[in-house]
Amino acid sequence: MSRAAAIAMLAFTVLTPVGRQAHAQTASAATVSAPDLIYENARVYTVNAKFELAQAVAIRGDKIVAVGSTAEIRRLAGPQTKVVDLAGKPLLPGFADNHVHLGGPLQPWKYGGMIGELPAWIRGADTIPKVLEAIKGQVATLPKGSWIVGELSREQWPNGTLPGRIDFDKVAPDNPVAIARGPHTLLVNSAALKAARITRETTAEGGEIVHGPDGEPNGKILESARRLIWEVMPPETREGGGGKEASLAEWHKLFTQLVDLGVTSVNIAGVRPADLKLVQEMYDRWGDELPRAVVQVRLWPGYDHHADPEIGVKESIAEVDALPDPKTIFTHPKLKAGAIKMSIDGGLSAPIMWTTKPYENRPGFHGEQRIPDSVFYRVAKRAHERGWQLGIHVMGDGAVVMVVDQLERIYKEVPGKDDTRDYLHHVAVMPPESTMKKMGKLHINVASQPGFLLALGSYADEALSPYDEAHQDPSRSLLNHGVRVSYGSDAGPYGPIAGIYAAVTRRGWNDVVHGAEEAVTVPEAIEMHTLEPAYFNFEEAVRGSIEPGKLADLVVLDTDPMTIDPVRIQDIKIERTIIGGKEIFAR
Repeated sequence: MSRAAAIAMLAFTVLTPVGRQAHAQTASAATVSAPDLIYENARVYTVNAKFELAQAVAIRGDKIVAVGSTAEIRRLAGPQTKVVDLAGKPLLPGFADNHVHLGGPLQPWKYGGMIGELPAWIRGADTIPKVLEAIKGQVATLPKGSWIVGELSREQWPNGTLPGRIDFDKVAPDNPVAIARGPHTLLVNSAALKAARITRETTAEGGEIVHGPDGEPNGKILESARRLIWEVMPPETREGGGGKEASLAEWHKLFTQLVDLGVTSVNIAGVRPADLKLVQEMYDRWGDELPRAVVQVRLWPGYDHHADPEIGVKESIAEVDALPDPKTIFTHPKLKAGAIKMSIDGGLSAPIMWTTKPYENRPGFHGEQRIPDSVFYRVAKRAHERGWQLGIHVMGDGAVVMVVDQLERIYKEVPGKDDTRDYLHHVAVMPPESTMKKMGKLHINVASQPGFLLALGSYADEALSPYDEAHQDPSRSLLNHGVRVSYGSDAGPYGPIAGIYAAVTRRGWNDVVHGAEEAVTVPEAIEMHTLEPAYFNFEEAVRGSIEPGKLADLVVLDTDPMTIDPVRIQDIKIERTIIGGKEIFAR
């Protein structure tokens, strides 16, 4: 897949206009209707099979009709053609993000990681005294016994600095407090623990109730153990508790901000079956200004929502069987149903990912498995039997090994599935050599998020050996084993420029290079943020590169990433975002 050598051979493309015969590569300019829009005098990185360079692109309707030199493309212009001179700026295929979540709008914060907008009452509280003062203010305005629910940024709060039960009890002895720190950690006080009937003896499969030196719960609740708190929280305090209109407004704002970051297509990594109609409604209202979206269907067969996973298996298989044909789920042209999503292990930020080797700072601890082997096997097999692709959360290498082994078993038992394009989200910890070889052989792909180096590297430092930390997010190793890799963010941080910068430089959270041997070239990083996500979603024939006949999804940058010091990539700004031939964002 690598095209690093091709960059040294960049040449102008041969003009290949596409008229009424969309695949006629020999059509002459005289037979082509005038384009609606031309971008000229640009450095057009096509990301085609040879990663060729051109100067201009012609667009008619929502598709590219010709790519070539400025002189060649200009000859196609008609009286109504709009011509935009890009003055030598780089023009690339629109960026894709392989992992976004429906959530709140972005908080402006350069490479700050989990940058969802925090609740107003706790925003800016970046020390324990400030957090306690904010909670104290909530106590003063709420009735006794009311829940106080909020969120902290992951990156401003390393694990060693988190507030806990004793801190919260000082200012909220009578109000249950539940403060999320990212998607894997919940911080609570004694009143919340009491409401959930959590004691020093309480355990939770697939998660952890962390204890203090006195043996009592210290208020840090991880992964599936959070279910015990969620179950006793009032419905209005849970995620989405603000109602349909509030959710739609938040999603709309987030997605428009992603467009401002050059994102023209996203993979929404997990929507419950009951919420698919709400995504459709968002696009029915605002679709013209939003990126294209492939929507994964999230299943919860494990411990996150079931004390008994056998109940989860039955419910999840019933949900799979109740799903309509993927092609009929959505009607908006920018929406498409994608893979089935399940989360096997914990997250990097807790950290509680499932690893084959014990944690560096916790002898004997290997993280947590949220979905048992047999549970995953049965649900995944049924999904494949129904014709669904799989896109599975596996943060640690222990989870990777299990899923790859179970998929190998499923492929043998469910014949006729030669091009499933199943993929694994994250793979933050490099799998064993034998597993990477198996992934290449079975064509199991990886949806990676290189920006984790910027946002979550301190947690890798806490949990992994120096060798494994250097090989976190192992793009080069995976590519060397024939594994196809795409790039995205998972909000860590949002913005393809950040991901490309991290993948190429391997500079992390502390501005130190982590595992230079895992770096990729700039052309490879661009490809993994454009064409590869399209391939993962069976759309490489219609988007992901600048070629005649493909959708006119494009991005203009203010600086050429191919020609600058890679360290400067982080400062590149988005000039224009074009989706379907329409400029949705212009600086």
